[in-house]
Order: sequence, then structure tokens, then C-alpha cells
Amino acid sequence: MIRLIPVALAVLLAGACAVRKPPVASYGPPPPVREPAPTAVEELSLLLGEELTRQEAEDLAAIRATVYTPPPDATPPSLDAGLEDLLRQEGAVLIHERVGYDIPIVLNDRVEWWIDYFMRRIPDSFERYMMRSGAWLPYLQQRLREAGLPEDLVYLAMIESGFSSRAVSHAGAVGPWQFMPYTGREYGLRIDRWVDERMDYERATGAAIAYLSDLHAMFGSWYLAAAGYNGGQGRVGRSMLRDNTINFWELTGLHDETKNYVPKLIAATIIAKEPERYGFRDLFYLQPIEWDVVTVPTSTDFEVIAAAAGTSVDMIRMLNPHLLQGRTPPGEGNFPVKIPGGRAQGFSENYFRVPPSERVSVPATHLVRRGETIVTIAGAYGVDRDELMRLNGLGGERDLQDGMSLSLPGGGSPQATSVAGGNGAEDRAPEPRIHVVTRGQTLSSIARQHGVTVEDLRRENDLRTDTIRLGQRLRIPGY
Repeated sequence: MIRLIPVALAVLLAGACAVRKPPVASYGPPPPVREPAPTAVEELSLLLGEELTRQEAEDLAAIRATVYTPPPDATPPSLDAGLEDLLRQEGAVLIHERVGYDIPIVLNDRVEWWIDYFMRRIPDSFERYMMRSGAWLPYLQQRLREAGLPEDLVYLAMIESGFSSRAVSHAGAVGPWQFMPYTGREYGLRIDRWVDERMDYERATGAAIAYLSDLHAMFGSWYLAAAGYNGGQGRVGRSMLRDNTINFWELTGLHDETKNYVPKLIAATIIAKEPERYGFRDLFYLQPIEWDVVTVPTSTDFEVIAAAAGTSVDMIRMLNPHLLQGRTPPGEGNFPVKIPGGRAQGFSENYFRVPPSERVSVPATHLVRRGETIVTIAGAYGVDRDELMRLNGLGGERDLQDGMSLSLPGGGSPQATSVAGGNGAEDRAPEPRIHVVTRGQTLSSIARQHGVTVEDLRRENDLRTDTIRLGQRLRIPGY
């Protein structure tokens, strides 16, 4: 049973937060000049496609990589009198004059340093993260509240992704909660060439709640749960055993990024709760996103979904970033799709006026990749296996070769035809499509532009990381 916070402690903590100021660092630009509120087009750009500017992405990477180094004469961070007992009351709410927190708030040199970092080193990007938070905060806080988790854990998504569904780290973590493929699949997220639910706010938030709940059950502390979310429960558990402590601030066996992770979370929470106090004035927050979920009985292009919903393709793409190919997966009936709120009834009336044959534009050809089979290719496009073999003169799996371009049944005029052991036509390799990288583009944005996955794009070009350079020529897989 959660005990009430002693009034004296609450007053003491409130006074401490009100008096202590973050240190003024020697780095960083002067306070930024505030721009006018974004236009409707600029609002949408915050949410879809390139919603993470190049600067935002670089600053997110810097947040992960930057390490606070205390001065040589600094003593290890210690807790204020009475606060150790408070940290064991994980449901407790700390009161700060006008602000309620539902995770423990410790203000020490590490936290103050990160407050200063957000204020002075990356103010423009941090402002955009807060602006974007308006679109998602109500939904995320409601989900956390309903699951019995502290609502302030929502700010993990701020320091992980800047609230961007399309954020991709150099390590390959994806989405607003930055799941790696293994952990995402472990918590029930679908990740394949058609769907990456790490980018779906609804599914990814459910997975993050389940993961954080498991970590809290394991460690009994939200600080340690957050550390485990960043650095892995194994490393946190081993560090606790080695240092014989349940106090996050006393753990010595953590990676530098994990040591800084909880201070970042606290600092981001403090600023986001009172932005004007920390120099972020006249913020323009995006309006909360509202959507309806409808199902489509057959594979359907975004263009058809948008027309039926009376909205733009960009809006459908923003609401469904987890659909990687600009359509619902082939061969999967009654697939759920998000459309703008309040349009479900009109959608159904309009959608069923479109004949099934006109709901999707099937690609004319498919370039065979290593490891693919006739069965997997037919399944991916929702076409008949025997018809695929007949159309391409294939006698069986043995005739399938890497790099072969297959014509697809119902796909219209093929771009290139390859017949193996069939009618004697000459094999012709498809001309590769080349993309030249322009300013501001990322591997993720290029993959979306051409309807391929980042993994396929990286594999096609022998890239070990997502780093690309201006003017670089990239082969687009599938052509």
C-alpha cells in the first residue's frame, strides 16, 4: 500500500526545485529567436515523411552519445535526506508548487547539467520535440494511466525519438519508443518487408508499456526500469549485484549512455512541465491526433484509402507509418488501417464502390533476392504460385535464380522479362534504378520514397550503417 508523502518532505522538495538553478555552461548558442507558429503545411511536415529534420536527427544522436563528466573534485551523487525512502514508494507523486510529477524527481549535478544541455546546446531541436509532443501526449498519457504506469514515462519517447514515429538510430532502433528488432518481436511487434509495427504508435506503445512493466516488476524502481530499457536488464541486474545497491545513482557497472539516461529523462520531464521557466516561450503545440480504425478486405493502395476517406495520401501515410510499401499487405484480408477521426462511415460507403481489381496496383515485376522461393514470392504479392510459374516458364524452385526478374500475374506490361527454361526468349537483366542522395535525405526517407525497406536498401548497397553522404549513388532494390 502506497504511503502518503510527508508534507514536510514535499515542501522541502518544492523549495529545492524553486531555488536551485541549472549551471550556465560555457558552450552553446544564445537563446534562440522564436519563429512564428507553423503553417498547416509545416504542421504536417512535423508529423510525416521528413518530420525529423537533419538537425533534429543529429541532435537525437548527440543526446545518446553525449556523456556528462563530473569535475574531478565532485562527490558521488547522493540523495537528499528522506528521499531514499521516497524512492521505494514508486507510486508517490512529488509536488512542486504548480507541477505534479509521478516519477521521483531528484535534482543533482547530473540532472542540472542535462537541463542546461537541452536549454543551451540543442534548444531549436528540443523545441520541435515539445511542439510535436502535443500531437501524441494525450494518447500516450492515457495509455500509460490505464496500464497503471506513471504518465511521466511518456518523456522516454522524447529523449528516444523526439516523438517521431520514423526516428531511426544508428544501431537500428526504430519508432517513437526505439525498439530494436529482437526486442520488438519479443513483445509482439510485427517486423517484415510489409509492416514494421515499431513505427505504429498504437502497437509500439503497447509493447513499451509491457516492457517497462516487466522491468519494474524485476527491479522495483522506475529509475532502474528506465535504465534497463536503455541498457538491458542483464547489465542493470549485474551492476546491482556487484555494487550491492538498489540505488540507481550508486551503480558503477553501467555504460556511460545508461548512466546518463535517467538524468536525461528527469531533465526532459522538468523542462517539458514548465518550458517557459527554462527559456522556451510562446511554444506552438500540435493539436492531438485523432483517428478511426477501419478494415479493408483486400490489399489496398494508400491512394484508394485516402480517396475513400476524403483526405490526402500524406495524411494516410502519417497515420500508418508502419505500412512500408504504401499499401496493406497482399493476401491479408480485413487488415486494420487508420484514417482521420470521424470519417469511418463515409469511408465504408466510398471504399466499396471501388472494384477489388482497382484497389491496388500490383508491381509488374519482382527482382529475385537471395533466399527467396517461388512460394514466398507468390505469397508476398498474393498471386497464385502455379500462375507465377507458368507466366515465367519456371519448372520448379530449381529454375529460380538470384537477380532474375519475374513477371507478376495481373501486373500489366512487365518492365523486364526473364524466362528460365521456357519459351526460348532471351533473358534480360533489369536496368538498376539509381538514387542520388540530396541534401537532408536519410536512408529511411529514401526507402519510403521508393517503397522499399531500410534493411533491403542497406543490403543492396552493402551498407553497414545508416550513414549516407551528399551525392552518393544508391541502388534501389527490386529494379
